Amino acid sequence: MEIKGIGSYGSVYANTRVAEKAGPLAQETEGAAPAARTDSVELSGGAAYLKGLQEQFPKMSFSVGTGFVGRTAQNTGDNANRWAFTVSPKLLEKMRGDPDAEAEYLQKLRDIERATSLADSFIKARGMKTVYCENYIDENGQLHHTSISVRKDEMNEKLRKEARENTEKMIERVREKNKEAADKLEELLNKAEESGELVLGDGELRAFGSAAKLLEPTQKKDYGDGDDEAGGEATKSGGCVGINAAKLARMLAAAKTRAQVQAVIAQIQSDLKECEAGKEQGLDVDEASVEAAKNVLRGAQQRMGQAEDREATPEEEMASALASLM
Repeated sequence: MEIKGIGSYGSVYANTRVAEKAGPLAQETEGAAPAARTDSVELSGGAAYLKGLQEQFPKMSFSVGTGFVGRTAQNTGDNANRWAFTVSPKLLEKMRGDPDAEAEYLQKLRDIERATSLADSFIKARGMKTVYCENYIDENGQLHHTSISVRKDEMNEKLRKEARENTEKMIERVREKNKEAADKLEELLNKAEESGELVLGDGELRAFGSAAKLLEPTQKKDYGDGDDEAGGEATKSGGCVGINAAKLARMLAAAKTRAQVQAVIAQIQSDLKECEAGKEQGLDVDEASVEAAKNVLRGAQQRMGQAEDREATPEEEMASALASLM
């Protein structure tokens, strides 16, 4: 069976071509960006593997290709999906053919998932809407990203003030361990406030990724010599992997719609899978936190039948976003 790439992509990196295709809102962003081409992309024998990968990362939507296409009807306006990722066929072949490489790249995908989740929460907490977004994961597991978000008019000044205060608290938590990432996030916060527009590229997503290591539910707890950066990848000699179940519970409490509850379920499932992967690698796992997360998961699954199947209001979006940030 073959998987054909959605859209047709190329692998030549050029910021200027992407900016031209993205339209007048686009600005040049940090890092190299893959430009468009018209070749058809095929991946022999990879359909079942890609399906399994999708099951491991339910929040992420995967297609196969080799770069950006620029601004199209499929990635702008209401169709701008921050969770849509084009994956290099060469990366999938590496993962399928080598268990060690697969473990390495799965961790990179988890890091990308965390960075995207924090960026998404940050943008929603600012009362903004993404109007253009593309993600490409190259053959080395490196994320290339470009997106534009603009302020929505629905959020009143009181909500904006509360959102800024909470976002500043999040940034200060990051600053305790990673000043560079905190400075970048503060810069983005000020840009969002001043212009009502936020353009993100590779460098900005790296800052969100660094911050996510501190803030996302699955983190390393230090019990000895280990990585100096809290929340970094746990090692056999220096840490215990656990889940911040209290944060997940706050996220569930803030979820009012079916889509929001489903997002919490996907986050818990991802965290549980990461802990399971850590256990298989011989890492110590905080079993009490895992059980607490499973309890939150059961509560979320029960909530699915009660949650309303509708669009979230701006207030509900902000509450959910702030719960994810804190």
